[in-house]
Amino acid sequence: MKLISGLALAALLLSSAPAFAQAPPGGVPVGAGLQRGVMELNNSGQTGFVTLFKGGSTTRLVTSLEGTKPGRVQTVAVQRGKTCDAISPGIVARSADLAHGISRGVVNMTEDRLLSGNYVVVVYSNNTPGGKSVACGQLYR
Repeated sequence: MKLISGLALAALLLSSAPAFAQAPPGGVPVGAGLQRGVMELNNSGQTGFVTLFKGGSTTRLVTSLEGTKPGRVQTVAVQRGKTCDAISPGIVARSADLAHGISRGVVNMTEDRLLSGNYVVVVYSNNTPGGKSVACGQLYR
């Protein structure tokens, strides 16, 4: 009986080991910052997370997406909107461009303001005028 229990425990530990070795989205440690999901728009296939880090009058945004095209640089912007289905035109703040699926930038807005329920993070297909929205994350408390 001890042998069977020992084998079962070993199998459980070995089968869960790969989960421990996986890096969190965007290299952001679990529990660090406040994380919100980012969903695809316009059938882009791009999904991921945006993580907010409080910094007084500024907020650091780390946006991590899967499904991005290699070599493409994309705009990451904060826009007004209660949901990703109701985004107001016009960029309120711009984060660092997304390259290789990652953007690490700072916006001149407090975390409390960003999380008021009135803003979304929008990722555009490229970083030139006329890019279409390909992903969106609703910011809320």
